[in-house]
Amino acid sequence: MTQVRVQRHGKPDLLFSGMRLAHVDDRVFTGFTENWMETSLYRTSMSQYVLASEFRVTSCGRRSVPTALVFASAQDLLDYMEVGTRPLSPLAAELLRQASLEDPAFTLCGTFAPVALRPPVALAVGAQ
Repeated sequence: MTQVRVQRHGKPDLLFSGMRLAHVDDRVFTGFTENWMETSLYRTSMSQYVLASEFRVTSCGRRSVPTALVFASAQDLLDYMEVGTRPLSPLAAELLRQASLEDPAFTLCGTFAPVALRPPVALAVGAQ
């Protein structure tokens, strides 16, 4: 475990001992954009989870808006993300996939499908 400092917009930095389980930059899915989101998931030494995101804006001047949420358990985080009740965004799906490689609390998350980024090639009309 290492010391982690997560910035929060308008609030003091969040300091904790823990490890990063996953990090996703949404430009991986959308390509280069002027505005993008980077999200990390951490497990603290107290077995809590920190979901930290930073929205970066380069259009109309450079700025970033960092946020962080703390969850008492992995289940609380999954409930917040509405896992199992709706399709996951590609960013959320990749974040949970990476987390499942480091933490057994997320191993079932690999079974949830992300939102499709493009329409299917062909639809079967009248198929039974």
